[in-house]
Amino acid sequence: MKIQSIGSDYRFNSLNKSNRNQLVFGWEPAIHKSWGANFKKEKNLTNFKLFSFPDAKAVILEITKNTKLKISDWWNHKVNIKEPEKLASMSTAAAIAAISPLDENSKMFPMEHKGEGIYEINDVDVQPGDGYRFVVVQKDGTLNTVKDPYSKKQENIHGWSTVYDPDNYEWKNTAWLEGKDPRRIKRDPEAALRGLDNLIINEVNIPTLTLDGTFQSAKSQIDKIAKNKNATAIEIMPVENTFSKQWGYDGVDKFAVNEKLGGAVGLKELVDYAHGKGINVIMDMVPNHIGPEGNYLSKTGPYKKRAAKFGDIPNYEGENSKYVRDWMVNAALWWANEFKVDGIRFDLTSDTESDWLLRQIVIELNHHNPDVFLIAEDHQKKRHSITSYWNNDKISHDDNVNFIDTSIENNRKGFQPVVPWSIGFDSEWDSQYKDAVSKMALTPNNTLLDEIDQYLPTTHYRVHYAYSHDEIGNWDGTRFIPKYLVAHLDLFNKINGNGDQDKGQRAAQAAQKLAELVVSKDFGNMTDEELNEKEKEFGLHTNVSKGNLMDAFNTAIAKQRLILGTIYTTPGPKMFFQGDDVADLSHFKFFREFSHEKKHRAEDPSIEQNALQKYGYDYLEEIARPDSVIGRVTPKGMFKDLKKNMQTYTTDLRAVLDNNPEIKSGKIIATYKDNNHNVHIHHIKDGEAEVLVIKNFGWGFHNNEYGYDGFPNNGTKWVEIFSSDDKKYGGMGFTNSHRSDITRENQHLSLAPNSFIILKRIG
Repeated sequence: MKIQSIGSDYRFNSLNKSNRNQLVFGWEPAIHKSWGANFKKEKNLTNFKLFSFPDAKAVILEITKNTKLKISDWWNHKVNIKEPEKLASMSTAAAIAAISPLDENSKMFPMEHKGEGIYEINDVDVQPGDGYRFVVVQKDGTLNTVKDPYSKKQENIHGWSTVYDPDNYEWKNTAWLEGKDPRRIKRDPEAALRGLDNLIINEVNIPTLTLDGTFQSAKSQIDKIAKNKNATAIEIMPVENTFSKQWGYDGVDKFAVNEKLGGAVGLKELVDYAHGKGINVIMDMVPNHIGPEGNYLSKTGPYKKRAAKFGDIPNYEGENSKYVRDWMVNAALWWANEFKVDGIRFDLTSDTESDWLLRQIVIELNHHNPDVFLIAEDHQKKRHSITSYWNNDKISHDDNVNFIDTSIENNRKGFQPVVPWSIGFDSEWDSQYKDAVSKMALTPNNTLLDEIDQYLPTTHYRVHYAYSHDEIGNWDGTRFIPKYLVAHLDLFNKINGNGDQDKGQRAAQAAQKLAELVVSKDFGNMTDEELNEKEKEFGLHTNVSKGNLMDAFNTAIAKQRLILGTIYTTPGPKMFFQGDDVADLSHFKFFREFSHEKKHRAEDPSIEQNALQKYGYDYLEEIARPDSVIGRVTPKGMFKDLKKNMQTYTTDLRAVLDNNPEIKSGKIIATYKDNNHNVHIHHIKDGEAEVLVIKNFGWGFHNNEYGYDGFPNNGTKWVEIFSSDDKKYGGMGFTNSHRSDITRENQHLSLAPNSFIILKRIG
């Protein structure tokens, strides 16, 4: 069957408009915010609105002012039902009359069905802090007590929702919010890059940013980021509500902030604090699945499409899916409006299995929050549609959304399928760039230069990076330096294990221990014999000499500088993971804990063994999280200056970008591959400004004798403005900084192994 792609030339007038009811959905902010529990301060009363089963027999609102009852688990507080076996055959009125609260502290109110599964009740005597839930009676008599899909405060993932206080915070940095602070990065629809070329993102995980793992304690790290001046933004991994502190991708309450991190007020304080320090804030949200615990959506209404690897995939394009899409769209609007974030990053957009949902998110956010930039993690080999943007100025916002409804409904009925040719995110994570850079750093060879050469020039609007939480935590919980030790020292073949996965994990953990040993205060005086005893403790069956270990470790540090330099000098937005800017050696392990985890483990010891087999460590939050806090490993002894050197390095890199804006927003006009030496060069130009970035991924020392055929042949002179091998960064000091006579005919460059230099055209 042919798939029709809809681009900028479609004509809405030839299609039937959907019958969206302004009472249940609209395009004014108040309508978007009308779902869930909405406290009306002027009345001191609350309105409630829920999307449930269109054919439900009844939906009843239950409220409680008893705090202890409110946070209790469902199974401790059911409801009374007269003759439950007859519930299916009762009329709606009789079914409502047959149900009463079990606890004297709660009250019940029938909700009115407005059509299409929308249930409402207004002016209920409930204030912020009070608890509520919904009792859904399906047509077959099944009765479910469920929390609110729009819950904006959820103190227990299995408990009652809490009425949210809309006036819980007064914003301080109003100049930032009004766009008057020049440090704010705003989406500009008129510019090709929409302003994102100024983004240097530090991806952070609140639970491991500090030992306390809260929004309040995270402010100390914001201070450091602002002081070091090596990033313009932080990207906060999801804080959607889960049972424990964790990565955040198991979120089940898409509007509620995890209370263990500090709740909504704590997040607002952190965002406001970051703005005050000149740091933009990007929020990571998860539209592609619902976490595996605390998910009551399939009992609430037709929210579920199917179960998948990471949790249920929502019903974005099936029967009765219109308000499910609205639910996720409104979640994105909620993060933008309520928490004043500057951008939103959407996790694994390809796994939503609905480009129409993504298109609707873009339409709504661009309409209501035109300055908020949108970043996708798509990983579909740079499919054009995810970031391409159709010019729909002549199509009204209402018609855009109605067209999505109509297209999905027609697709569902078996008409010629229609998919959006253009979705319109402002940027996306560039996974191909990431793969090329990280592979070249770990296993340099001249064939990999082809990948660098292919992907580096095409990333102007994409976020380029080498490591995120995924590449660190999902692989083995170790950062680049231990990963390099595994590759360079061939630790996989120096360790025993049951199969490749087990050996790989054991090798990674041995490398982590070796790295921590090297930066300990005692390593400098350690003999080879003492080192070999330690290596046996770490599980190695073949010795690694002290000299080889030191060589590998120093090379890994140089390569970490080279990775960061490659990222920083690629025009467009860029990103690094927390701690990588200072070569932090702490783990970043995958960690989470479910509400009955410890009970299940006591009954089944294989759960822990399976975790160790899969990850190489135990993923329990109380075990893995403290081990992953940045700064846990403090370099001492021979490497006591490692952190200071790296801080200076990334601060200076940022200054080079600020002083040479062509590196941020220019165009790569040429590249060169020197396969003989594993060197790659890219040439950036913006107007009259030009720079050359010469990256040595190889082992060769070039002392006043390096040159390449592709050097610009325009009669100009060049001067070195940066070298990653400077001694103040921990390098060997190879430099061309004293020269002002560099030309094509007189190159004679000094270039250290695993380093890069930047040359700027003069005159």
